[in-house]
Amino acid sequence: NGCILIPVFGLGRTQEILAQLALMMGGSRIKTQPVYIGGLGRVFTEIYDLVAHRTHRQHTNLMLTEALNLVVLERSQLEKMRLRGGRIFVLTAGMMSEKTAAHDLALRMIGDERQAIFFVGYADPDTPGGRLKGSKPDETFLFSAGGGEVTRRCEVQDFDLTAHANREELVEFVGQVSPRVVVLGHGEDDSRQWVEDQIRSRYPRIDVFQPAPGQTVEV
Repeated sequence: NGCILIPVFGLGRTQEILAQLALMMGGSRIKTQPVYIGGLGRVFTEIYDLVAHRTHRQHTNLMLTEALNLVVLERSQLEKMRLRGGRIFVLTAGMMSEKTAAHDLALRMIGDERQAIFFVGYADPDTPGGRLKGSKPDETFLFSAGGGEVTRRCEVQDFDLTAHANREELVEFVGQVSPRVVVLGHGEDDSRQWVEDQIRSRYPRIDVFQPAPGQTVEV
């Protein structure tokens, strides 16, 4: 008789989860009910629906704002709402940063064994979300500076829905596109170096740059 919180990033992952919920409700796999989301998530979802006819979709006719009863959760409502009845919350931020709806709702849910929090993306270990993912049942840990220490009694599950290609796939993609230049600007030093070495080995005609912060690259 508890609720489910799915912390998400407002752009992309929110719409992916909403689409899954819409399909599950449409197929009677879960009961039809309101889905509580954040204001930013609602705005991006409306934009997704507006441009649906211009994009390649697996479900081309699925309009999320029509298929679901989306309710924007206001902060005042968040503080007073009773957490029961199987409510579903799809709230930003994905890593439960402080002063976000996901962070504040999680604080109410963590110590309640009836509640469940489902992660569907990466959470840095040093963020509130990462610390919660890394915790064990009945463990007391520091959730955040503002939230303080909490004892985990809620259910926590982690679903691997990463939107990232792995590094081997990235190198293969470079070969498919066959650009003149590749600029590597994200990731750990050793990971970027592995990608550069692979590109230079497989595609010696492609120039590879790893600019330092603030460095200008002319191509």
